[in-house]
Amino acid sequence: MEIFWSSIDLVRLTFLVGAVLALLYKKKFGVTPGGIIVPGILASLIFINFPAFIVMLALSVLCWAIYKYTFGRFALTRRWASLITISVSVVLGLISMVAFNSAHIFNQELLVSLVVPGLIAISARKYGLGKVMIGTLSVTAVSYLAGWALAYAIPYEILTYMTVKLGTYTPLSLENPALVFIVSLLAAVLVYYKFGIRGGGYMVAPFIAAVTVSSPIQALLVAVGVALSYIAVRLLLRFTLVIGLERFVFSLVCGYIVITLIDLLATMVVIPGYRPTPIVLIIAVAVFTNDLSLQSLKSTLLKGFSPTLAMAHLARLAV
Repeated sequence: MEIFWSSIDLVRLTFLVGAVLALLYKKKFGVTPGGIIVPGILASLIFINFPAFIVMLALSVLCWAIYKYTFGRFALTRRWASLITISVSVVLGLISMVAFNSAHIFNQELLVSLVVPGLIAISARKYGLGKVMIGTLSVTAVSYLAGWALAYAIPYEILTYMTVKLGTYTPLSLENPALVFIVSLLAAVLVYYKFGIRGGGYMVAPFIAAVTVSSPIQALLVAVGVALSYIAVRLLLRFTLVIGLERFVFSLVCGYIVITLIDLLATMVVIPGYRPTPIVLIIAVAVFTNDLSLQSLKSTLLKGFSPTLAMAHLARLAV
């Protein structure tokens, strides 16, 4: 599995394949396998850190049980139920990070996996835990095999080109993820409570804040990428009937293209303070694009993204 440690391209491609397969599974069987981003993340965990994969599965069942026998007894709206479930998921994940810190079970590249138990629990509330776990494990297994197929099909020099070229840069990382993630979740809750809109995902704001502080130019490039991705989605919606999960998967593809192009640019010119971008920034581009496509552009920017990013910066300053 050494190739997966030495190729950020292979990890990203495996993640993207997992998202596409999750969409196909949902269309075929009518059950979301834990969420569109879940199989790809879990497949990457198998390659990079198998103990983390086992921990995620155990936390998924625990998260589902906690919600079912506590908050699940109340008549909550779908959005509030999702916010609470993701919050439980992140708290459980952070506790696990502390408990297994000496074993280095989690790493910065896949910190976004902390939302996986919550996403699985959300799907399990709708379709049943058994069906969702079967679907999640099935699609994850196929994504895992697809990862190996890509590793054998694509020449090693191509797979490792980006990693080698970006080797001189310091990877993007978060200081005190427990604090910044909790603040990010609180921001999502407050924005929805106050304005009733999406604020750009549950956990992406801390990473955007980290990029903005380390490299304003890189952050600007990401913003331009989101704008271009939004235009692409609007054009797609204008000429097709793509909606829901299909729109989000298309946004993920746009996110992959945007982040890959920024990384390629960094291999050719010096970008001050540049940090190689983890998978979560691909998700960030997709989430921002998707939210902009669902809500008023002005309200989303002013009442959604701005407050969440401001709180993320404040949390970073506090650290």
